[in-house]
Amino acid sequence: MRKAHFEQRELDERNRTANALLSDAPRVIDLIERGAHLNPDGDALVFLRTAEDRQPVGLSYRQLVATIAGTCVRLRELGVGPQDVVSIMAPPSPATFVAIWSAMGCAVAHPLNLLFSRDALVSQLTAARTKILVVPPKGEPGGLYEKAEGLIDEVPSLQRIVSVPLDGSISFDGVEIEPDLNWSGTLRALKKEKAPDQVTALFPTGGTTGHPKIACLTDRSMAASAIGSLLAVDYGPEDRVFVALPLFHVGGAFVLTLASLAGGAAVYIPTILGARDPAVVKNFWGIVDHFRITVASLVPTTLAAIAVSPRDGPSTASLRFVGTGAAPCPPETARQVLAAWGGDAVRQVYGMTEFSGAIAQVPHNKLPADGSVGLPVALAEVAILTNEAALDRSAREIGELVVRGPQVFSGYLDVGHNDGTFHEGWLRTGDLCKIDDAGQIHILGRIKDLIIRGGHNIDPLMIEDAAMEYPGISTAAAVGRPDSYAGEVPMLFVTPAEGRLIDVDDLRAFLEKRISERPALPKSIEVLEQMPLTLVGKIFKPRLRELAAEVEVNSLVRQAVPDANIAVKALIDPARGVVVQVASTKLDQAARDAVLKGLAGLPLHCEEVDPD
Repeated sequence: MRKAHFEQRELDERNRTANALLSDAPRVIDLIERGAHLNPDGDALVFLRTAEDRQPVGLSYRQLVATIAGTCVRLRELGVGPQDVVSIMAPPSPATFVAIWSAMGCAVAHPLNLLFSRDALVSQLTAARTKILVVPPKGEPGGLYEKAEGLIDEVPSLQRIVSVPLDGSISFDGVEIEPDLNWSGTLRALKKEKAPDQVTALFPTGGTTGHPKIACLTDRSMAASAIGSLLAVDYGPEDRVFVALPLFHVGGAFVLTLASLAGGAAVYIPTILGARDPAVVKNFWGIVDHFRITVASLVPTTLAAIAVSPRDGPSTASLRFVGTGAAPCPPETARQVLAAWGGDAVRQVYGMTEFSGAIAQVPHNKLPADGSVGLPVALAEVAILTNEAALDRSAREIGELVVRGPQVFSGYLDVGHNDGTFHEGWLRTGDLCKIDDAGQIHILGRIKDLIIRGGHNIDPLMIEDAAMEYPGISTAAAVGRPDSYAGEVPMLFVTPAEGRLIDVDDLRAFLEKRISERPALPKSIEVLEQMPLTLVGKIFKPRLRELAAEVEVNSLVRQAVPDANIAVKALIDPARGVVVQVASTKLDQAARDAVLKGLAGLPLHCEEVDPD
């Protein structure tokens, strides 16, 4: 019977295996070569051009390593050296995958969030000193080529913008990349140019606007991350892995893709939109059945959607592992997925960019404890940083989780961001956690996400999990709404499942019976047509905090001046926090003073702006 913990002998054996693998393959390209040796003629990348594509295109492992080597040769011809930065802003496709792995093999890769604003893009490229920018061709969905036009004039280091296709072929600016038949020799020579502990990738972390925060990852840290996930899931040549996360996310890049490739598994890319393609969600079970998918890992919002997708006919017999990450999976969502799939558990993964991927995973042969995100991955050590700034590893304390291991990044590109990142050599996660007696990690909340109501710490998960039990709710998220008396109060945002309506009063009564802490009851509930999400599919709480601030300010303004013609807009400023802009027309001095007085007690910045 599967147990929820490792015996000490299992831990020792797992770490011995991981250390041996990391010694043999300390680079990203080493792990891809490992997959090629395990499964040379097997599928490496399989690209579905549409959700209904039953004749997908792709590359075998032999073709993949030869094409990566050929792309490295092409980058050298373009003047790219070992320390030069190649930024990639393109959706998932074989060409994008090859561009990223090739850049890691011969230069420094810089995968970019596709939602970056133009200003954020300029800031990223300038900070990274990008030499080459890779984008899709002109006219492709998302307008990424158009967003990049003219950047050479704005980014001093940028010398060339290269387009890569999204149809499954691999070329630079329309010229096909020629596979290097001497790929082993070419890659061996490239490895001599850089040590495994040098920075090989720059991963943006944080939002899509504002000053860039860029994590520097080494070959060894990324390889260690992928090895940890390889062992947790036990990827092998017989696996077919559904990868719907983008490669600018460490979960997509290392927890899923690189770990799969290291095991010789086939990576299935479900269109350039991945799980953001409604047709992929609708046809998920059919894709699993037709291609005999064995492993799928999806963010909780996508899991909630596929759980209610039609499943009449398709078999799930091939599917041995379903994982989730990027955010805690609500228990109700897990229950619905298990009902549709029939497996034994939805296995959580928990990680961060600064750890190059997973910190903890529920292994394939273990069961999760209720509410846990799993056991520390191979080579990772965890502890709790208590309020007294002491490290505790006794499974008694609640505090901030800290972690160390070869997966830890080498710091931020801007060293000013490193302040407060480490505690005595341990990486601080910013998550409030508990480690149970079995060694499994339980996230109690993001320290910055805690809602602090008059000094009472409220875990938003308590509210969200209760809301997800209400019939007809698709997603739920709780944030703090500014309050002049309590500092902030809980506000709940929900979205209805397709074809359902939500009665707010009934939902409020439902929550009153399920939330035992009275201060945690939402003071207000807002029904949204669509929850704001990141490109990965994670609920974007900064936008919800902005909406909550707008609701509160609008309420106070209407109380002060009921008939005022006032527009309110909130935004999160990296330096000042929540900033609310108030624009008014035909407001006399007395009314203006009444408005400012009403807003003065709020824990945010208010500023007057001219109306548009």
